[in-house]
Amino acid sequence: MNSRIPKRVVVEESDSSEDERQLKRRRNLVENRPTQNITAPTPTPDGNHNINNNNDINNYNDNNNNGEINRRMEFVNGSIVRIKLNNFVTYSDVEFRPGPRLNVIIGPNGSGKSSIVCAIALGLGGAPSLLGRQKQLGDFVKNRCSQGYIEIELFNESGGNYIIRRDIKKEGNGSEFHLNGKTISKNDLLLTIKKLNVQVDNLCQFLPQDKVVSFASMSPTELLIETEKAININNMYENHQELIRLQSNFQKESTSHEELKKNLDELVKKNQSLEKDVDKFRERQKLLEYIERLKKKRAWAIFENSRALLLKVKEDKESTEQIVHNGELQLKPLKLSIAEQTKSIEKSRNEVHQYSTRVQQVESDVSRNSLTDGKVVIVIENLVAEIDGLQQRDKERKVQIAKTTKDIQDETTKMNRLPNDEDTKRTVEGLNRELKECNQQLGELEIEKDAKNRQFQLVSQECASIQREMAQLNNIQAQKLELLRNEQRDVYLAYEWLGQNKNLFQKRVYGPICLEINVQNPEHAAFLEMSLPFNIMMAFIFQTMEDRETFHSRVIDSDRRLRVNTLTVGKEVRTERSNNIDDFRSIGATHYLDETFESDPVVKDAIMDSIPIFKSIVFDRNALGKEENITKHINSFFTPQGSFYTTYSKYGERKPTTRVINFKQARWLSGINTNKKDELHERFQDAKLRLDQEKQFIESIRQKQTQITNTQRNITEERNRCNSTIDDRRKCYSRIQYLARKLEELGSEENIEDEGKKIKSKLKETYSKRAEVLGKVTELLKEYFRVMGSRDHTLITVSRFEAKLRNEEEIFQRDSMKLDADKKKLQELNKAYDNQIKDTKRLKAEAERILTLTPETKKELEEIKENSLEDIECAIVATETKAKFIISNNPRVLEEYEERKREISSIEQRISSRERELQDNDSRMKKLKEDWLLPVKEFIAQVNTSFSQYFRAINCLGEVHLGFDEQHPDDYSKYFVDIRVKFRNEDSLKTLNAQLQSGGERSVSTMLYLISLQDLTTCPFRVVDEINQGMDPKNERMIFEQIVKSVSSEGSPQYFLITPKLLHDLHYSPETTVLCVFTGPWFMTQKQWNEMFRRVIEKRTGRPQLQNNHKKALIQEESDDNDETDDSSSDE
Repeated sequence: MNSRIPKRVVVEESDSSEDERQLKRRRNLVENRPTQNITAPTPTPDGNHNINNNNDINNYNDNNNNGEINRRMEFVNGSIVRIKLNNFVTYSDVEFRPGPRLNVIIGPNGSGKSSIVCAIALGLGGAPSLLGRQKQLGDFVKNRCSQGYIEIELFNESGGNYIIRRDIKKEGNGSEFHLNGKTISKNDLLLTIKKLNVQVDNLCQFLPQDKVVSFASMSPTELLIETEKAININNMYENHQELIRLQSNFQKESTSHEELKKNLDELVKKNQSLEKDVDKFRERQKLLEYIERLKKKRAWAIFENSRALLLKVKEDKESTEQIVHNGELQLKPLKLSIAEQTKSIEKSRNEVHQYSTRVQQVESDVSRNSLTDGKVVIVIENLVAEIDGLQQRDKERKVQIAKTTKDIQDETTKMNRLPNDEDTKRTVEGLNRELKECNQQLGELEIEKDAKNRQFQLVSQECASIQREMAQLNNIQAQKLELLRNEQRDVYLAYEWLGQNKNLFQKRVYGPICLEINVQNPEHAAFLEMSLPFNIMMAFIFQTMEDRETFHSRVIDSDRRLRVNTLTVGKEVRTERSNNIDDFRSIGATHYLDETFESDPVVKDAIMDSIPIFKSIVFDRNALGKEENITKHINSFFTPQGSFYTTYSKYGERKPTTRVINFKQARWLSGINTNKKDELHERFQDAKLRLDQEKQFIESIRQKQTQITNTQRNITEERNRCNSTIDDRRKCYSRIQYLARKLEELGSEENIEDEGKKIKSKLKETYSKRAEVLGKVTELLKEYFRVMGSRDHTLITVSRFEAKLRNEEEIFQRDSMKLDADKKKLQELNKAYDNQIKDTKRLKAEAERILTLTPETKKELEEIKENSLEDIECAIVATETKAKFIISNNPRVLEEYEERKREISSIEQRISSRERELQDNDSRMKKLKEDWLLPVKEFIAQVNTSFSQYFRAINCLGEVHLGFDEQHPDDYSKYFVDIRVKFRNEDSLKTLNAQLQSGGERSVSTMLYLISLQDLTTCPFRVVDEINQGMDPKNERMIFEQIVKSVSSEGSPQYFLITPKLLHDLHYSPETTVLCVFTGPWFMTQKQWNEMFRRVIEKRTGRPQLQNNHKKALIQEESDDNDETDDSSSDE
């Protein structure tokens, strides 16, 4: 070893001599042990206590004055100067100071190395999720403690160091931050450490143990993002994220822009299609508006008419009032004259009354005698009428007898022409029997038809059942695809991708194999599935290597990263049978296994090229119990019990071994049973034939029923005719009986001559009685005419008075009536006047409500040429009729048109605004691309140079390039870091991934990439936890040497490398500090170590040491009997 690192010495607390002995003993122990177990004190920023590798404690202060080493060992701004932990995870109380360059923290598993990493992350504001360990912050507090704290001192080149403290409480998972003793919020703390370029959430700077796997499995795109975060040059990460956001927004806005344009075109087309309807609707709206104006003018026209009528009623009322007044003046003299005439008439009327009384008495006597004479005349007329009636009845009776006799003869003749009743009844009975037979036949046919219908339904159900079975057979392929989608997602996605991209391949691509195979027999499907490995059943088959490479590049090695298997069909497969199946048919051999399924020859060749299934034989149940005998002759065979494989050892003469696998139902290879399918087809055809036969038979029954129904209808009609004949004969007989009775009644009537004599005798007596009455009447008439002469003379006098009175009364009555009429008219006019006033006011209010008259509205009304109410009404009716003829199917057409027009205008504005936004976005992206892409390319080129140099230093090749999607170069989210490595001479440069490189190779590549970043980026410190796990000793040694070289140069950042072990004889530089973490019940506490170290320094130097001097201590865990459970917990 060229150089040795400084040593850290632990001294227990005791008296001076004992302290010196302990220190010397431990110092000798450390010097004699391998280098990786030595812990060295870390120099402080002020240069105190620097111990060189070959010096002991006596020259500690001398080495502290070495200026060159101090300059080389200076801390960079933001480096960790000191860490103190209290009740954190397994630490009770510890404080240590790391070196400014490489710090190798080593210790056994479970000692608490990774807890230091957790302390750095949490102490600088990180969240527990960054560590991949405990989910809650309170879980980091030591067991049986309620709270703890982390204190980290960061170097400040411009003044006092930053002392950051985070107090953690277990209850509530709360924490509190302090900066230089002052409480500070988490956001303010994060801003402070961001200024120092500390990024504990960046895996390129801070790689905890539980995130090592995450970093190694990080996608190239994620690696680029973490790299940008780490370098933090020219806002590279922010520009990239902004580019991705702008590009995503650009795509969304472009899509939205196209959708808007498409929507605009659709809206314009819709409005164009509505223009005719809109024109019609607008024309109709104009007519309706004109109607509204007409109605407004009509309201005012009605008011004007009412106002004119009011004026006319007022004039009539005033003229009528004057007429009434004049009429009342004219009636007064007439009233006096009428009174005088009335008295004279009353006197004459009394005289007339006396004469009238006598006239009434005479009239009464004349009337009584005249009444008696009238009665006598009536009796005479009745007797004369009876004589005339007797003669007329005699004549009519003779006519009726002749007519009745003739009617009897006619009815008799008619009845004789009708058939005999007995014959007709017998005919009806025969027809009834035939109808009964027809009904019986119809019933039998209906029963037979119902039976055939039931049979038809059964056969139809049988056809439907067979069709369902056939559909289930045909649906097996869909069931396989569904099973793939649920259980083999990658295979299913690859299958779908193949279906969409068949044009990319030269020849047909088969697969997966489970979909290309059809096995009819379920047992054979199980045998085949037991023989084929699962990866073979899920494999895709290619006929050319070019097609296979295309598939790998597009599906497996691309961003899809689908995990599927592929096969390539080479030369023709030779199928050399091991046994002749004919030799075993007698014991149940039926097929070779490759004969049990159907597939394309390419698929079958690919299967047999991978698995020699052509050597296996399938037996039926006849072979059960004979397996042991079959095993002696056949190495691989199948029976319904399972599969049998016999293997023979190539070494020695060992007995053959037979492996038996019990029968299992097939899940992936169950296919369509063609035999069953053919059987179902034959059954379906047979059922369909029977169905047709049943249908024909039912139709023949229906035809028979129709024929019988027609016959039944004819018989019914004939029976009705016969019944009608019987009814006619009965009617004729009844008519003859009636006419005979009538004839007999006419022959037995009265004797006309005797009756005539009796009536003439009564007539003579009546004439004598009448002569006496007429004599009395003549005397009374003479008295009547005398009295009437006197009365008439008096009446003439009265008439003259009455005529004059009537004349005057008529004049009075006429004038009175005229006056009453005028008064009534006046009342009506008053009432009409009042009503007209109310109507006129109401009509005016109504008109004003409809339209308030202003100069503008008056002008609008004057523009309407119709002025009279009649013209306005006619115009309204004509306009409404015209509007009704303008029909629109959509009453909302104008509303829709205008709304869509506004929407079109809005969309046009949005499109214009969107186009400006897209142009601005494009310009901004171009500028951002220039600001981002060129620095990224330059930086990746620099990383490539360093990365290549480091790989050449370990005799390997490595390159780093900036990759992107060539088909979409503007998709900034698909830019990535393409790391290509080559560890063996026979290999070519290949992309770094888990499928092509081992875990150790990936760890080496990851470390060299981080070292390359370190050469080009500035950050105060880096942390890598157990990255050397999985490396072989050669790679671990090379990586360690590269780390030592990279961090030994001046200005290099601080580096923490956590590992549970180190190799022997590693190369260390003076800038390397090894910190050993021990745990156990016999180690002294931090306080004891500090006190011991202070006393030893004071004794050796002769100078007192301050209690708070920066001392170097062994990192250890305080343990006692009460903390044994905590000490036993593992941090790894």
